Amino acid sequence: MADLDNNERVDKDDRNRLFRFFEVFGNVFGLNICFVIACLPIFTIGASLTALYSMCIRLQENEEETIVYPFITEFKKNFKQATLTWLAIVAAFVVMIAEYLVIKKVGGVIGMVYLVVLFFELLFVVLALPFLFALIARYKNDFFGTIKNSILLAIGYFGSWLKIVVAWIAPVLFTFYFEPIIFLLTWYLWVLLIPAIIAYGTSFTIRKVFRINAGRVEKTSNEKKDNSEEKSSN
Repeated sequence: MADLDNNERVDKDDRNRLFRFFEVFGNVFGLNICFVIACLPIFTIGASLTALYSMCIRLQENEEETIVYPFITEFKKNFKQATLTWLAIVAAFVVMIAEYLVIKKVGGVIGMVYLVVLFFELLFVVLALPFLFALIARYKNDFFGTIKNSILLAIGYFGSWLKIVVAWIAPVLFTFYFEPIIFLLTWYLWVLLIPAIIAYGTSFTIRKVFRINAGRVEKTSNEKKDNSEEKSSN
């Protein structure tokens, strides 16, 4: 009897894991479709990525059972800040590319000085990016406060930052740069699954970092809110 009970328990656990897998797979599939559609205007990529991270975190914390309507709600809620942040990042990369082209023409000592400046500019942006849109999704803060928190988290949790960077950059480089033919064979996976899988996977790391630093991040957000309220009252 004990063996039968154990076997039934194992079978039940296996079924539960299987159901959980298909549930997660369906959620990820639905989120990716929402993400891709919301990215189509291009300038909305930041808001779409913010909504994607918000939904991944909420699903992992069992806060949501549906996908489409909550995704749209998150998209609308953070649209302004996420879009401005995204446009600022695009502008920063455009400026850095222009600077690099100028450096190639200038050369010499001046060129080396500008190259060092460009390196620190790129480092600043790269440090800020991995946690940036997840912070927008999870905490209310202004643009500079979010940038500051993102960089501090990247420096303080470099290993976690590196995991997120590798998770996003490795598939992109492998698919689009090193082996472009792979994109022709797997483009539909990018439309159906890959971005949401990466976001869902990296959300585990991001949630862990957020839990450890929740008090500090919320304190910074509340201080910004209080300062803005004081200014408006004056």
